[in-house]
Amino acid sequence: MSITYYKNITLALTMTVIISCSTTNLAYNYADFLVLNWFESYVDLNESQRSDFKKKADNFFTWHRKSELPKVILFLEDIKFRYKEGLKKEDISWISDQSKIFWDRILNHIEEDLAAFLFTISDSQVLQAKEAMLEKEDDWLIKQSKMTSDELHSHVLSRLYEFLEDWMGSLEIHQKKQISAWVKTDLNWILIKLRNREKFQNDLINLLKYKHSLKDNIYSWIRYPSSHWTQEYKENIKDKKREWEEIAFKIDSNSLPRQRKRVIIKLDELIEDFKDIAGIEGKGFKEKKSKNKY
Repeated sequence: MSITYYKNITLALTMTVIISCSTTNLAYNYADFLVLNWFESYVDLNESQRSDFKKKADNFFTWHRKSELPKVILFLEDIKFRYKEGLKKEDISWISDQSKIFWDRILNHIEEDLAAFLFTISDSQVLQAKEAMLEKEDDWLIKQSKMTSDELHSHVLSRLYEFLEDWMGSLEIHQKKQISAWVKTDLNWILIKLRNREKFQNDLINLLKYKHSLKDNIYSWIRYPSSHWTQEYKENIKDKKREWEEIAFKIDSNSLPRQRKRVIIKLDELIEDFKDIAGIEGKGFKEKKSKNKY
């Protein structure tokens, strides 16, 4: 089971790096640095590459701030409205589907810059990236794969409770018992995800290694990443998605008034932060919102 997926369908944030910092403003303003830092955890860039990366990142966040953040704000406003009314099952699916649309727009926007940048990766850097991927033995997925079924269940619940209590406030004992019964952990699914990630990473390494085919294949890799998934992952991911959508619906249906109030406050704070980043005034935003386009 993936807590990341649950976060996606409940928060519907397309900029996952943004919520890793203490404030949205701080995270967004330093997102280019965070992305670069993550990239260099795999590959040491030379000065030319680093400069090019920063320039492309600056251009991306300028576009995202002006073009996408207003749409994200409208989206969050829509989520807040639906949440106040009580989320229906179709709302949960809608949030997930709309989040994917935001992500696809990001990929469409960056694909040319990303492809151009990847062309500059040298053979030695490809080797370094491959070694870095193999050395990341302490990541959460590998840790989960080494757990017993009971340990995995406790681990997933702990992360889920922490996330929910950040947004909803404290959970009652009966709510934790309900969630514990709803969440079904599967060690085999963890192994399936590991094998899928390994295939995806190997395909990327091979793509970067064989420069003669890079130009023909890079755009396909960016646009259709699922073509590099394992068959067993493809066969299971839809069922796992439905499972977590059902859990999200049950959690929402069984939330208390004080918890719903806190979620609304948190959403309002997030919306105001994004408005501030995007430079959107209240009145102008309301006029734009009435068109309900994102």
